Amino acid sequence: MLREFFRECKRVFRVARKPDKSEYMTIVKVTGLGMLLIGLVGFAVMAVARMLGGT
Repeated sequence: MLREFFRECKRVFRVARKPDKSEYMTIVKVTGLGMLLIGLVGFAVMAVARMLGGT
């Protein structure tokens, strides 16, 4: 079982590669946008909760 796990890890490392600059920038933009959206949703939920009489 452990040997199979290491064999799969070795296979993944063989296939994996470092992203180029444009791919990296796309990942950064998508991640930042996701974080921004989650923050805005959290802010909206807190604002609505306060308007409805929460703390």
